Amino acid sequence: MARVVTDSLPASSRAGSPLDTPVGACAKLAVIGDVHAHWGRLDSVLQQIAQERADAILLVGDIGSHDLSYARRRTPERDARYLASVEEVLRRCQDLSVPVRYVPGNHDLPELCFAGNLDGRLEEVAGVRVFGIGGAGPGRFGFCYEWDEAQIAARAVPECELLLCHAPPARMRLDLVHDGVRHVGSEAIREHAQARAQVLVCGHIHEACGGEQIGGCLCLNAGGLGVPFGAAQVGFVLRDPKLAGGWAVEHLNLKSGERRRWERTPIS
Repeated sequence: MARVVTDSLPASSRAGSPLDTPVGACAKLAVIGDVHAHWGRLDSVLQQIAQERADAILLVGDIGSHDLSYARRRTPERDARYLASVEEVLRRCQDLSVPVRYVPGNHDLPELCFAGNLDGRLEEVAGVRVFGIGGAGPGRFGFCYEWDEAQIAARAVPECELLLCHAPPARMRLDLVHDGVRHVGSEAIREHAQARAQVLVCGHIHEACGGEQIGGCLCLNAGGLGVPFGAAQVGFVLRDPKLAGGWAVEHLNLKSGERRRWERTPIS
């Protein structure tokens, strides 16, 4: 039996966005965290998504195998294995016969050409206006898709309903690494989220799954399927005009059955 826990949002996070606009019809978007080609967990997650009848699937990046790894280790053979794994992840998602969209993560190639790449693009997905920001920063470790804050701050991000990102916003529970002390998210993404979106979904920090609101933007880290700290887990974004803030996000741990839910608080 699933256990549902609704977390309250801190009062300090409930102001600062101009985007309290009426929402559209109900929609349910599944959010898959960093897969890293972990086939067993991916299949469990997709089975759950099918049972819940999601309208679309969003992948937050770090899709393929660790063959890609550090940029300095690239070879044609490793690239081919990595690209085959990305194609297979997307194929398994597409087997559910719903729209599948993604952004590349820092462990992915920025120029992924498989259908559904939303990096730098605005598209309506299951009736929801989604814009993508791939890659990660500001820390640089030699992976294939990394950036600094100035690069992301300079990106033209249109007003949208949902930001599909790999990296989390800075200074949240969602960017807190395993030591419980260091925040490693992006200030530029935080600024874009507060100014441009009502919901943001991300991954990158596998151990920081959950929800939190900054300004008027409700954020979800879907967690990771692959190592380190990987688990069979999945997120959901729910658009519902009956909710006071129009949106909720959920995180489900498939092993424990715990489902946590956060509802967007409308700004005054």
